[in-house]
Amino acid sequence: MSARHQSAVLVARDEIVAPPLQRCCEDRTFELPPALHIATALLFAGFVSVLSLAFRAPAMVVPFGIFIVFILGFFTLPAMWVRMKPEENHSRALRWSELGAKGIRTADGRTNGREATILVLLLPAVIFCWAIVVAVISALN
Repeated sequence: MSARHQSAVLVARDEIVAPPLQRCCEDRTFELPPALHIATALLFAGFVSVLSLAFRAPAMVVPFGIFIVFILGFFTLPAMWVRMKPEENHSRALRWSELGAKGIRTADGRTNGREATILVLLLPAVIFCWAIVVAVISALN
């Protein structure tokens, strides 16, 4: 059976807790300067460009075109998301000077601007270099 409990008793037993934090994303900027997003997109586009030049063939036009469309989509959709409801989104992307001074929050804690830039650009740079290595190996064979 269900029984009605007094709220004072529930508070005393620590059964009434504070409501959870709002789960809705209030900061839609990802905190990073737009230049980092542009650099990431250019590195991915460079990856596709290097491979499309290394493996030129008429049959490869459509796949490489699809890759470019996906890269554009992956970066324009978040850019549009940042601009949604600007009256509710009071945050803005950090400037380079602010990134260097304050850093950003990550899953492991705060990182300074230099470390954040390395974290963001490391994987795209490695992928771009991998494309260059693949292109060189293909040209040597």
